[in-house]
Amino acid sequence: MEIKNVFYEGKVLWAMVDANNHLRHSAYADFAAQARLEILQKLGFSPKMMKDSNLGPILFREELIYMREVAPGDTVKVTCELTKVRKDGSRWSFTQNMYRGDGILAAVINVDGAWIDVEKRRLAALPPEWANKFMEIPKSENFVEEAIPEKKTETINPNKKMTPLEEKYEAAKKRVMELPERPSNEKMLEIYSLAKQAEIGDINIEKPAMFDFVAAAKYNSWSKKKGISKEDAMQQYIDYVENLFKNG
Repeated sequence: MEIKNVFYEGKVLWAMVDANNHLRHSAYADFAAQARLEILQKLGFSPKMMKDSNLGPILFREELIYMREVAPGDTVKVTCELTKVRKDGSRWSFTQNMYRGDGILAAVINVDGAWIDVEKRRLAALPPEWANKFMEIPKSENFVEEAIPEKKTETINPNKKMTPLEEKYEAAKKRVMELPERPSNEKMLEIYSLAKQAEIGDINIEKPAMFDFVAAAKYNSWSKKKGISKEDAMQQYIDYVENLFKNG
C-alpha cells in the first residue's frame, strides 16, 4: 500500500522506548512535531523566516490514538495533512498517521494550533504571502476552510446627541492620548476595561485561548466590571483619567 504525504521517516532509537520496551508517549509526539516542521521548512517557513517575522507555532490540543506497538530498531513514517485552517492561516488543525516499517498504522495524532507573535505574546495571523504558502500543505478528505471571524466594535453613535456625561467621557478618552508618559500595563487594563463596560456593558466575548496572555488579561479585567452600569463606568473612567493626570 502506498502511503501518501509522508514528511518524516526515521528509526526508533533505544532511548525512545520505555521500561516495557514500547515507544514512549513523548516520542510519538516528537515524531509528529518533526513531520510538521519538515513540511513547513519545505514551504519556506525556515527558522530565520519565523524569527524575522516574530512568529512561532503553538499547540492548543494534542491527541494521540495508539493502534499498534512500535519497537526499538523499527522505522516509522509520519504523514501530515491539514484538516482545518482559517483563511489567514492564524488557526489550524492537522491529522497525522504514523506507520511502522511493515506498513501497519501504529498511531494517529490530531493537533489544533495557531501562530503566535513571540514579542507581543498574542495570537497572530500570517502575512498574506505566507498564508497562501501555508494553504499548499496537503489537505485531508474532510478538510474545512474557516472564515476569519469579524471583529465587532461598539461605540457611542456620533450622530446621536450626547448627554453631558457622554461628552465628558469622550473628552476623557481623547485626553488619555495626551498623558506625558505611557501608563503601566495595570493602569492600561483599567482604562481598557472601564471603556468596554461604558460602551458595551457586561463582557460578551468568549474566554481567549490559554496562551493568548494579553487577551486573557483584558478578558479578566473587563470581567471584573460586570454589573457596573454604563453610566457609572463612564464616570469611573473620567475620574480615573483625571487621577492619572494628577498622580500619574
